[in-house]
Amino acid sequence: MTASGDLHTELRRAAMLAVQLQQAVAARAGLTVTDAQCAVLLDLDGPKTPGELARAVGVSTGGAITTVIDRLEDAGLARRTPDPGDRRRVRVEPVPGALARLAGFAAPAHRAVAAATPPDLAAALLGWARDLNAALPAAIDEIRAGRGDA
Repeated sequence: MTASGDLHTELRRAAMLAVQLQQAVAARAGLTVTDAQCAVLLDLDGPKTPGELARAVGVSTGGAITTVIDRLEDAGLARRTPDPGDRRRVRVEPVPGALARLAGFAAPAHRAVAAATPPDLAAALLGWARDLNAALPAAIDEIRAGRGDA
């Protein structure tokens, strides 16, 4: 197999393990994977409307996202606040510092990544990860729209 083919195989394995990691961390926190993804997304990107949050994680904008937000509030990870631009809408915002509990559950994975990444490789991987993270949302949208066939 070529280096590109080997890389593809290893990235498939890494993606599968990342899903398992998300499931394990969410379960330790008493959340679903979708709840945990929303909490992380709010922490990374800041407040979102329920509709924006639903679209970002691929759930319905009705009852499904309301239930997720309810669980995030119950867990102390997020809160609803009035939208400053439209009093009829709410925004969901992260509770500052609350995500540290989830990060604590993931500490063994963080240590594993640090141990497997030589410092001289970290800078190159950072650029690659940023480029990959920038490209993947469009690929996900394409797959969701049914255009993911080869």
